[in-house]
Amino acid sequence: MNGIRSEKVGDLIKKEISLILNTKIKDERFKLININAVKVSKDLSVATIYYSIIGSSTDDLDQLPEKAFAKFAGMLRSELSKEIKIRRVPKLVFRYDESIEYASKIEKLLESIK
Repeated sequence: MNGIRSEKVGDLIKKEISLILNTKIKDERFKLININAVKVSKDLSVATIYYSIIGSSTDDLDQLPEKAFAKFAGMLRSELSKEIKIRRVPKLVFRYDESIEYASKIEKLLESIK
């Protein structure tokens, strides 16, 4: 039961964070952020948000490091508390999602084999 609830809360947080980043944050760098997944702990205390930057690679990450997300985490939690009706909004932890680049590298390797 807890696993299902954490998945539902994760999906809801993903949707709301995407909306907040696109509509309420004025910094243009955040407009290029794509939220790929949100994993919420079973006790709903921590939400790990996996993101990627549209049209860039890991070389461009110094533009928007996780420290910038940590700066906005309090504001994002505040906005989430207004939109999501749960007792406590989880602590937000941001991680860069390398799975897209990894898949791209594998695809290039497969193409080179052909």
